[in-house]
Amino acid sequence: MKRWVAVAAALAVAGALAGCSSLNPFGSSKAKRAVAPGSGSEAATTVEPVRAKRPPESLGLVRFDANGDGAVTRAELEQVLAADFKKEDVNGDEALDVAEMRALNDRIRTEKSSSPVFDWNADGRLIYSEFASQWRTLFQRSDVNGDGTVDDEELQGRRRENKPRPLPTPGFSGKDGRPPGTD
Repeated sequence: MKRWVAVAAALAVAGALAGCSSLNPFGSSKAKRAVAPGSGSEAATTVEPVRAKRPPESLGLVRFDANGDGAVTRAELEQVLAADFKKEDVNGDEALDVAEMRALNDRIRTEKSSSPVFDWNADGRLIYSEFASQWRTLFQRSDVNGDGTVDDEELQGRRRENKPRPLPTPGFSGKDGRPPGTD
């Protein structure tokens, strides 16, 4: 019995020492050194982990650049959306019925960056405002400076909002709006 306890203790100490050698329980954050395959020498190369950068969601708006100037205006967005809606409205009743929505969503599923359209009020008809709502929201979120145009920097996700956010007004529970304990 003492022998098993000694073996278990030795294994625990060895595991603890191996884990503490990098002081990082999830592995080392340093670049790994690897030997080039087939080199036959001791030449080592540094292998850096590569993280794929996620493209900004605003790049989906590029397809609305009707005049090709590298910027998307609200008028261009509405013009292309209206043409897309008219193309999808096969029977011309200014609303997409269930069959038209299903056909559109089946085509959209094949596109990587698109999301399906929804009948938000569940009345069985998709009107233009429901059809355009997702793209309008994306346009509004991407137009950081609020000038009605999503320019190249905003499309690439490089422009950030520069104005400071307002601080909340302090609310005091003391009399006359002063902090409690002050006279």
